[in-house]
Amino acid sequence: MEVVIPCLNEVEALPRLLGDLAQLEVAHGVVVADGGSRDGTPELAEAWGARVVASAPGRARQMNAGAAVARAPWLCFLHADVRLPPSARTALALWLARAGPRDFGTFAFAVDAPGRMWRLVEAGQRLREGLLGLAYGDQGLLLSAGLFREVGGFPPLPFLEDVAILRTLRKVGTWKKIPAALPSSPRRYLQEGFFRAWLRNALVIGLYLAGADPHKLVRLYPSRGEGSHPSSRTLRGSSSPAPGEPPPRQGAPAKGGGYPPGERRLLVFVKEPVVGRVKTRLAREVGGEEAARIYRELGRQVVDSLRGGAYRLTVLFDPPEAREAVGRWLGEEGVEFRPQAPGDLGQRLEAAFAEALREGGVAAAVGSDIPGVNRRWVEAAFQALERADVVLGPSPDGGYYLIGLRRPAPDLFRNIPWSSDQVLAVTRNKILALGWKSELLPPLPDVDTLEDWLRLREQLPPGESRFS
Repeated sequence: MEVVIPCLNEVEALPRLLGDLAQLEVAHGVVVADGGSRDGTPELAEAWGARVVASAPGRARQMNAGAAVARAPWLCFLHADVRLPPSARTALALWLARAGPRDFGTFAFAVDAPGRMWRLVEAGQRLREGLLGLAYGDQGLLLSAGLFREVGGFPPLPFLEDVAILRTLRKVGTWKKIPAALPSSPRRYLQEGFFRAWLRNALVIGLYLAGADPHKLVRLYPSRGEGSHPSSRTLRGSSSPAPGEPPPRQGAPAKGGGYPPGERRLLVFVKEPVVGRVKTRLAREVGGEEAARIYRELGRQVVDSLRGGAYRLTVLFDPPEAREAVGRWLGEEGVEFRPQAPGDLGQRLEAAFAEALREGGVAAAVGSDIPGVNRRWVEAAFQALERADVVLGPSPDGGYYLIGLRRPAPDLFRNIPWSSDQVLAVTRNKILALGWKSELLPPLPDVDTLEDWLRLREQLPPGESRFS
């Protein structure tokens, strides 16, 4: 199977989907059909191992261009801002195992955000699908390469290509729905306003089904091109960073100018490496003592790699009585130590940023189990904060390994489903709701499982024993 993803300035959304695909057990390749991104999307896709094909902008053109270079017998078209959770990955594999050459499938529609209004959108789409037999492009499309060629691919429309190809496929193939949801970003609704976007969608679909020309209807629909997503204009004009290297400094400072380096604060969150309190998921696989030992190694390596940067380095430790033990573990040189505030992770982050930003400047926070973080990586984050209000470093598991702020934002840490694969998505939705500009660093993995640990060790040069 070949997964084709059309992209235009999707450096923020794409890593989450690629991280999901990396866990797909079906043999597959990934083709990113890029429509002229200027935010580093092609370079990021290549760093994840995807094949990148250049195309003129427009989803229909891009998906056709991606399919043209695919060599697998099955094609799966996914938008860049959807997620492929475990239930969808399992359902996809079962569907493929049973599908015939004239079958085609779509996932159930879902919005990747909590709230009643999003459940209303989902219910409306279920009704539309049942009454009209139509699915959104956000629901994906899975079909054989032969059937795709038979129908001529996606029609060359400026939009509504998803509706058009589905109408054609229903005449020549068998629609077998994939029994799992494919959560998609609510960003367009948040940009345009919920009710406006909802009514516009209903109007456009109704006019199209009544025979209106899509080339005329497109005037009613906001552009999906350059700048259609306010946080897509990131790392503009970047040169290709090598995998594992932070992006170079670019762009002009955000409105209001930059900040003096002396007002930078870097916060590192750690726990005392006590058996039974750290790396509990890893401990279930390797035992509590080994998990604690690995955590000690990771924490010391991370803090050592962050000393001496152009920022004030503060280690926030837990529990409060562990000051001496944490100092012996991490070393005192070039580091301030402060206890974490009480409460859950969100409350601790909120309190830490409130204190760090009390006198202005900027601040960033990282965890202690991200072996790829170093001074250059953090420097890239602080440079991004010269242009943006928030910078995030995504993890493949749907969370983030770094968050940086120009000013306090308590809402970014409240009502977050911590320890789930929704952390980054929910946080980004909150950023959009605030109307703030954000930038995204390239993804870095943390170490939560034995598989993560073994993968990290495999990446070390021969004879390297830094983590042993």
